Amino acid sequence: MNNTKIDKLEAIRGFCALYVVLFHLLPQKIFFLGINIGILFRFGSEAVIMFFILSGFVIKYSWEKATDKSFQNFFFKRLVRIYVPLLFIFLLAYGIKCYNEGSIADPEWGTLLGNLLMLQDVISLKPNVISSVYMGNGVLWSLSYEWWFYMLFMALIKNVSTSKINTWVNILTILAAITYLFYPFFLNRILMYFALWWIGVQFADIYLKGAKFSLKSMQSYAFVLMAIIILLGLNLYFNFNYTKTYQYPLVAYPIVELRNFVFAFIVMFGALIWNHFNWFGFNRFFGVFKYLAPISYVIYISHHYLVIQATYLDFIHNRVVECLLYIVVMFVFSYLLEVVVYTKIKNSLHNAVLKQPINN
Repeated sequence: MNNTKIDKLEAIRGFCALYVVLFHLLPQKIFFLGINIGILFRFGSEAVIMFFILSGFVIKYSWEKATDKSFQNFFFKRLVRIYVPLLFIFLLAYGIKCYNEGSIADPEWGTLLGNLLMLQDVISLKPNVISSVYMGNGVLWSLSYEWWFYMLFMALIKNVSTSKINTWVNILTILAAITYLFYPFFLNRILMYFALWWIGVQFADIYLKGAKFSLKSMQSYAFVLMAIIILLGLNLYFNFNYTKTYQYPLVAYPIVELRNFVFAFIVMFGALIWNHFNWFGFNRFFGVFKYLAPISYVIYISHHYLVIQATYLDFIHNRVVECLLYIVVMFVFSYLLEVVVYTKIKNSLHNAVLKQPINN
């Protein structure tokens, strides 16, 4: 992949990470010239869906370019990438809790185990959740999805022929959506959302084959997404009473799933159309965010503690200044953890476990 293509993916990743921070930080109403521009920052869930699509592209591309296609190599790389920074965030969360309580705090072993096993979701927004997110860090819900997407990708790629893999994905995701009508729970939710992650895989496949990105190239998969959207529309109709159960119904079951799939559908065709116009204006508006990409993962998983719940600068008595400084601290922390510490640990573990040169 040439640098231009990489920069675009990196720019979107960096933008989405910062956007999620602003989604959690900014109030819903921010008036400018009498217009509420706060609405522009109300789409945090959609930013996470962009992460899923990007991830599907990157994993498919990396897999096809990898020289070592063993399960051991794939599993190890994904394990280290997800868990090494995450364990530091768990320690940060526990340290903050101990500090706030002024003593050795309850580490919440059950929830910690659920998050280590990647079984977490936002219990206040979805039914039949196995484990809540650790210590209130809401964004951790997406990591469980991401992890099982990796494992499902590997299971399919190793056991299904290339010519049939898309058919398998179509069947699995649609069946999951059908069962979601009757009993929404962790497994069918993951399988259904795998359809969104697979959009990225489809784009990567087109790119790797040197084919043309066009509406026709994604037409067949568009029907799959439309089928799931229709099923989720029925789900909203049949289970509309749930909108009275949750405090924030627009980001909760059964609305949020439909929202996410409609957004992904729009993004898929929006990307094709924008590509047709050679990504006109992309660099002007999004290019700068590529510099956040190397630290985007830690920004994403740390901002709950370092920005949203932070109080250590309360003495400044100026909320705007406080938040700006919290964001600076988050950037520094993210750089140190993701670029410095994580890189050293990754390289050491790679040499010790796989006993071969680093190959990203």
